[in-house]
Amino acid sequence: MSEKIYASDWAKSPNISPLVSNCKENCKEDNDYCQTDESYYATPIFVTNLSASKKNTSSNNYSSNVNSELANYSISKKSNLNNNVNIRTPKYSNNKKNNGSVSASTTTSTGLLLPYKKKKRKGYCCFGFLTRCECFLLISCFLLVFLLLSVSLFWLVLLHGYRLFTDGFNPWSTSNQIFQQNMSFDITAVHHHSAVCTSKDCVSIAAFLSSNLNPKIDPCDDFYEFACGNYHLNQELPLNKPIRHTIFDVQSKLQRQLKKMLEEPIKPSDKSWDRLTKKFYMKCNDEVGMEKNSKNSFLKVLNDIGGWPVLDDNWEEWSHTWEYQLGDVLNKTGLNAAIIEITVSQDPKNSDIHVIEIDQPKWGMGVRWPYIPGHPAMLANYTELLIQVAINMGATREKAEKDMKEVLEFEMQLVNFSVDEMTRREPQRANNRFQLWQIEQMYPNIKMGDYIKRVFTGICDITPNETLIIREVSYLKGIQFVMSNTPKRIIANYLGFRFIHSYKAFLSLHDREPFYIFRKNQTEMTTMIPTERWDECVSYTSQVLDMPLGKMFVEQFFVGDYAMNKMNELTGYLKESFIRELVNADWMDSKTKERALNKAENIEYKIGYPESLFNDTWMQQYWGDKIPSDREPILQLTIRIKNKRNLDELKRLKKPVDRSLWYQGPAQVDAFYAPNLNEMIFPAGIMQFPFLTPGVPNYITYGMVGAVIGHEVSHAFDDQGGRYDEKGNLHNWWDIDTINKFYSKADCFVRQYDSVKIEEVGINLNGRLSLGENIADNSGLKTAYEAYSLWLSNSSSSEPALPGLQNFSSEQLFFLAYANNWCSMVRSQHYFQLIMTDPHAPGKYRAIIPLQNRPEFAKAYNCPSGSPMNPYKKCSVW
Repeated sequence: MSEKIYASDWAKSPNISPLVSNCKENCKEDNDYCQTDESYYATPIFVTNLSASKKNTSSNNYSSNVNSELANYSISKKSNLNNNVNIRTPKYSNNKKNNGSVSASTTTSTGLLLPYKKKKRKGYCCFGFLTRCECFLLISCFLLVFLLLSVSLFWLVLLHGYRLFTDGFNPWSTSNQIFQQNMSFDITAVHHHSAVCTSKDCVSIAAFLSSNLNPKIDPCDDFYEFACGNYHLNQELPLNKPIRHTIFDVQSKLQRQLKKMLEEPIKPSDKSWDRLTKKFYMKCNDEVGMEKNSKNSFLKVLNDIGGWPVLDDNWEEWSHTWEYQLGDVLNKTGLNAAIIEITVSQDPKNSDIHVIEIDQPKWGMGVRWPYIPGHPAMLANYTELLIQVAINMGATREKAEKDMKEVLEFEMQLVNFSVDEMTRREPQRANNRFQLWQIEQMYPNIKMGDYIKRVFTGICDITPNETLIIREVSYLKGIQFVMSNTPKRIIANYLGFRFIHSYKAFLSLHDREPFYIFRKNQTEMTTMIPTERWDECVSYTSQVLDMPLGKMFVEQFFVGDYAMNKMNELTGYLKESFIRELVNADWMDSKTKERALNKAENIEYKIGYPESLFNDTWMQQYWGDKIPSDREPILQLTIRIKNKRNLDELKRLKKPVDRSLWYQGPAQVDAFYAPNLNEMIFPAGIMQFPFLTPGVPNYITYGMVGAVIGHEVSHAFDDQGGRYDEKGNLHNWWDIDTINKFYSKADCFVRQYDSVKIEEVGINLNGRLSLGENIADNSGLKTAYEAYSLWLSNSSSSEPALPGLQNFSSEQLFFLAYANNWCSMVRSQHYFQLIMTDPHAPGKYRAIIPLQNRPEFAKAYNCPSGSPMNPYKKCSVW
C-alpha cells in the first residue's frame, strides 16, 4: 500500500525539515500531497505546492495556518528526527526490518504526504538498492535467459531450415490468413505427424526441396515461384547451355558416374565388351591423336562413298542412281536419314511382325522451322557453317561458297515438301501401306527398289511384293521432281556434308569450332565455350555402346533391390489408380471402356535394365566386337560399331517381334511409353536422387517419380497412344461418340495452354503441339496423387515429417515434390525454339498448369476459388 504523511505533523517538529526539503526539491506540481508506490523506493507520484504565496484555498481541506507555517518554515538538512513525533514507518517491500533508515515516504498525523529520497544503504552496489549477492543473481539470471534464447534460436534454425531461406522467415506462414492453419510451425499437428525422419536421405531430400523454395511467395499466387523460386540461386546455368532443369541435374550426375567407370584402367577380368567400351572412351578423349589423324580419317571415308566434289575439281559422278548411292552411304558409314530414312519397325496393323518403314529425314539444322521464311539469320548462320566445314576440309573459300550455297538450296527444296511435327502427331495418317512395285509405279522418278535392295544387300532378298509403310506420302511425291532435276554433284556434296555433320565429334578441336560457333549463334548465347571433352565423350559412348555402358552402371551404381521393389510397388498402385479413373470416366461408352481397361491391364513395365545384360552369350553376340587396336582411328571404330548395330536391326525384317528386347540402354535419365508394344520403360539412370531415394517418405517418392510413371501411363490413352490397342496394333477401337467427347475434353487443354503467354519473349504456348504431353502431365499428377492416397489408406502407420519442413502436411509436400520435377532456368531466346519444336511445355508450365487443374492441390494449400492457382475453369480428361 501507499503511505501518506501530512504536512501538519511536519510543521510541529523541526526534525521533519529534511522531508519538507526533499519534497520541495523533487516535487514541482501543484498537488495536495505526495505519495509513494508500494515498494517505497520509487519517485513520489503526487506533490504538494508548499508555497503559500502561490496557493491558499480551503477546497483542499488543509488549514491555512499549516500552509503558513510550511511556507515560512526554516529548512535545515542537519536537523535530527524528533522521537516524540508520531511518525509511522512503513514496511519495506522486501519484508525485511527497517534498519533505522527513513522510508521513501512517511505518514504523520496531519495527513499530508511528502516524498523523501531513500538514502543509499551501506553494502549496496547495484542501482543503489541491491546487494552484491542480489546483483550477482540478477546478472546470472539475465545471462541464463540469454543462453537459453540463443540455444532455442539455434535449434529453430536447424530444425526448420531457416538458414536456407535467404530472405528470412516465411511471411505467408505468419501473415497470410489463408495459410495460417496448415502452414504453422506446429510439428505436433495431426497432419504433420510427431516423428521426424533424420536419416541421411531424408536430410538430403529436405535440403533439396528447401534450397529451391522461395518462402516469400504466396503458393496460391504462383506455386512454381514458391517451389522453385530459389533454384537459380543454387544452380548455375552453364554458359554453353540454353536450359537447365532438374532432369539436367540428374543427367549431369549420371555423366560423372559414367566418367568414373570409363576412366578406370582396363583389368584382365574385363569382358570384351567392357574393354571395347573403355577403349572407345579413351580414343574419343585423345585430342592429340585426332589432331594428327582425324582429317585423313574423314577424307578416307569420303573417298569410299564416292568422293566429295567440293574438294575435287576432277570429281567423277557415279554411274549408278542416287538411290543406290544413298543406300551405299548408309551401308558404309551408318548414315541414315539424309534424304530418305529407312528403318525396320513393327507393322502398325500387326505388332508381332516387322516391316520396312520409309520416312522423311532429319535435317542439317535438326528441325524444319528454321528453313521456312522469316528466319534469315539462322539460314545465314547455317550457310556459314556449310562453307567453313568445306574450307577446313581443304576447299578454297570461292569453291566452298559456290558449292555449299547450292547444297543449301537443295536441302531447302527437300524441306519444303516435309511435314511439320504438329501434323505428324496423327498416327493414322502415317500408316500408308504399299508394295514396292506400287511405289515405283506411283513415283517413277524415285527408284525405291535400288535404294532398298542396296541397303539389304547380303541380308535378305527384297522382292517387288515387299510391303512398305510410307509415313509421308506427300514428301515422296514432292521430292521425286527435286531429285530428278538436281545434278549428282550437288547430291554428293550434300551427302558428304551430312556425313561430316553426323560424326563431327571426331574432328580435331580446330575443325569442330565451326559447329560450336553455329550452335552459339542459333541459340543466341554469348559464348561458344564447348562442353568439356570428357562430357562429350561420355555422351557419345552412351549413344554408341549403350548396353555395355549400361551394364557397367547397373553393376556399380544402381541400387537394385530397393529400386526394383519400390518401382514394382509404385507401378502397381499407379496402375490400379488409373484403372479406377477409367472406371469412373462416365463419358466413355461401355464397350470402349472395356477395351481401355483391358489395355491398361496389359501394359508391360520394363524396369531398370534387361536381364540379357547379364547373359554373356547375348552380350557376346551383340556387343562382342573386335577390340580396337591402338592405331584404329575413333571415326573408323565408331562406323564399325554403328554398322554392326544397323545390320542387327535390318536382320529383324524376316523375324517375329521379340517383345523382351530393350530398344534403349539403362543408363538414361528418361522414361518411355512405346504404343506399338504397349510397354513402358523406366531405365536405371532415372531411378536415383531426387526422383527415387531410399528411405524417404512416400509423399516424396509418389510426387516425383510417381508422377513420371503416371505421365507414361497416360500416354497409352492420349491423342496418339490411345489409337493403339492392348497389343500395340493401330486401329480405331474407340466409339465415335466417345472419341468426340475425348477431343472435347482435350480441346480444353489446347485452349488453356494456348492462352498462356511467356512474358520473357511475348509469345504463347503451343497447346496443339504439346497436347499429348500436356494430357500426360495432368493425368500423371492426378494418378500419382490418387495412388499415394491409395497407398496411404493401406498403410498401417503414418509417415514421418522431413527435417525443416515440419510445417508442411504430407499432401503439401507431395505437391511440392511434384513441382520440383520441373525447376528450371531457360535463356529467354531459347523459348522460341522450345515452343516451335518441343512437344513438351516449358518446365514452369508443366508445374503450374497441372496443379491449377487439381482441386486436391487447392484444398491442401487452402487456395481460395478464383485465386491464380485455383481458377474456376479446370481441365481434365480422366
